Parts: sequence; structure tokens; C-alpha cells
Amino acid sequence: MGEADEPLTRHHVTDLGGGSFQIALEGELDLSTADAVRDAVENTINSVTETLVLELSGLRFADSSAIALWVTWSQRVPRVEIRHAQPMILRVIQTMGLSGRLNPR
Repeated sequence: MGEADEPLTRHHVTDLGGGSFQIALEGELDLSTADAVRDAVENTINSVTETLVLELSGLRFADSSAIALWVTWSQRVPRVEIRHAQPMILRVIQTMGLSGRLNPR
């Protein structure tokens, strides 16, 4: 399968134990892919009782629909931590005043 045939967004869920989960996102998360990701991880979000870690080192691009999705998740779980986001994504989170809600690391 060539790069053009690869899905725009891939995800991998890891149970970290103690009610915490990690979702690693890769590729591009935007208006065309956010709903599919939301639906794919719905059961995971419902299982988080402590921390949801969003591992973004493999995420090349995220638009406002991605940020909106993460904010929605942050309203449903006790704590969200964003890890290893690209500098542009971090700037958007900071500019929007969401650092306290999304806890970028």
C-alpha cells in the first residue's frame, strides 16, 4: 500500500492501568477525520476514570476540529494530558487559552 493509500489518521489505544489510557494519534486530524476518530475511541473515553494521555508525536497536522474534539474529551474525563505535540499545535492550544484544560507536556 502506497503513502497515498494510507489513512489520514491512525490511532492506537493503550491501557495505562488505574483508569488511565493513552491514545496515540498519527497523520492528520481534521474536519474530514475527527468524527471517525471520535467514534473509534468512544469506548475508551467512557472507560477513563483518571487521565487521558494524547500522544501526538506522530500527528503532523491538527485543525480546529481536532482541538474541539480534545476539549470535548476534557469535559468528559477527569484529566487530559497532551504529550509531544508539534510546536504549531502547542501554539494554537496556548493562544486559545487551553493549556490549563489540555495540559500540554
